[in-house]
Amino acid sequence: MRLKNLAIQTKIVLLVGIILAGIVYKHVWSRQYTDWGKVHEQEVIEDNLLLQRDLQAIVRDLEGIVSLFKSSDFVSRNGFKAYVGPILEKQKFVKAFKWVPLISDKNRESYEKKMRQEGFPGFQIVQHYSKSGEIIPALKNEIYYPVHYVEPGVSNEEVLGFDIGTDPELLKILNESKETGEPAAMERIDLVSNSRENSSLYIVVPYYEGGKFPADLHDRAEKFKGFALGKYGIKEMIKEMVKDYLPKGLNLLVYVDEEKNENRLFGQPIKDPPKQIPSVASFSNRHWIMVWQATKAFRGGPKFTNDAYWFAGAILAVTLFLSIIFEIMASRTRQVENQVRLRTEELTQSNAKLMELNDLKNKFLGMASHDLRNPLASIKGYAKFLLDKGKNIKEDTRQEFLSTIYSASKNMVGLLENLLDISVIESGQLNLNLQTASMKHLAEDRVHLQKILAEKKEISIEMTLEAMPDFPFDANRMGQVIDNLLGNAIKFSPPGKDIHVRLAANGEMARFSVTDEGPGISREERGRLFEHFQKLSPRPTGGENSSGLGLAIARRIVEEHHGNIEVESEPGSGSTFIVEIPMQ
Repeated sequence: MRLKNLAIQTKIVLLVGIILAGIVYKHVWSRQYTDWGKVHEQEVIEDNLLLQRDLQAIVRDLEGIVSLFKSSDFVSRNGFKAYVGPILEKQKFVKAFKWVPLISDKNRESYEKKMRQEGFPGFQIVQHYSKSGEIIPALKNEIYYPVHYVEPGVSNEEVLGFDIGTDPELLKILNESKETGEPAAMERIDLVSNSRENSSLYIVVPYYEGGKFPADLHDRAEKFKGFALGKYGIKEMIKEMVKDYLPKGLNLLVYVDEEKNENRLFGQPIKDPPKQIPSVASFSNRHWIMVWQATKAFRGGPKFTNDAYWFAGAILAVTLFLSIIFEIMASRTRQVENQVRLRTEELTQSNAKLMELNDLKNKFLGMASHDLRNPLASIKGYAKFLLDKGKNIKEDTRQEFLSTIYSASKNMVGLLENLLDISVIESGQLNLNLQTASMKHLAEDRVHLQKILAEKKEISIEMTLEAMPDFPFDANRMGQVIDNLLGNAIKFSPPGKDIHVRLAANGEMARFSVTDEGPGISREERGRLFEHFQKLSPRPTGGENSSGLGLAIARRIVEEHHGNIEVESEPGSGSTFIVEIPMQ
């Protein structure tokens, strides 16, 4: 059979099917890309936790040094070296571990004398070295923080005796740690390269006599004895921490305070990465911003399978099947009309029923041709405009036209679903899938979905949902009823109004109601409200489409549940739609 000989309704179904196949293909393709993004998100969560764990571990190393001094009245230089040696061997990014005691001014002379006796001739507490290498003794002060032990000693021996309190930046975190009893940290830019990428991380952990943090301010000053201080190369540290679990194609950037290039501590940015997720790693008093950039090499990139082709092909197959049904219906209609003309007197009663079915069929096909023609014309017009203009069209105009095409396609899908539901119902093939479920949970889910449409019209949906026992019903079909009632309430309510949704047990019946503040329905029109293809005087307030089928479908679904649906309304006073179905 040639295409030009097909019925107009069949041609429309074929065209709609082709459009839907294209939409489904694009949707499935996008979903596969989204799934790859979720893998990236999960990887970031896991890797961020691992990195934060490792950062906390270096703090615990310093706390272990403090515990060494807590557990012993005296820790020798060799004892300090023996304790930190394995840590230095394992963590190559550690530049130095230092033990810094608090020395009062009255004990300064005896302390310096004792250090000279331990094999450091000429030892004294110093504040810095001059450019010529001359040692500058620390100025007289109430307290000093000299470096007492340092490892590795070979490369850091010259810092012995250096008063850390003369360094303003280090003194700041020393005081913060001293007053809070918690570790404190800071980053310091390398003065030679003047780059944060070559900066060092300093972490201090305080030590108090007795091992506990004194709550009293006076006790805190009396019992404070010193610090364990660690100096780490940030770039080497992060690189060592992530090398075992950072997968190929995942690039890490680390910033301090703000995500700015001048604040970058680690990593080189990738220009326009397909995916990028920020996170925060916290340790001591620091909060580093981690940016995880994924390239298409990450996990092999998006998995573009043949699912999109299969789904699009399935839509086309269903479309072909529906086209055959429409063509058969048109052919049967012609045969029935011929039989009616030949046997009018013999089949009077059958003829009345046939005329009723014929009228329903004509309305069915008429609505399909009328309500599908307009959106298809819009889609065709906008698509032709986009094809003709090509790259010359503005991006905002392109987005507007594509949104219109999507909206028109969505409306056609909704109309086809209603037409198919009516076809199933009128053919007596509506079979319910009764499963024990929660009506309250179903109502909550549907209201949540409809709130998106309501918010666009600044309409508020208020819920009063009472708990009730689970009972058998078809959740998909009852969800269709709830969607219809809520959708109509939003559709016919002016912006800024309220919608009230209630669910309660009424004896052995579950009673669900939707009340709006719309224009109301007159007594004359209420009698036609639940009939097929009825479009009454109240009109949608936002220009929405209405097929006149939704309430007819809802009534039949409720009746199949052995329930009833009714409306209470007066013009100008809004409407309340009430559904009751048995819980037994």
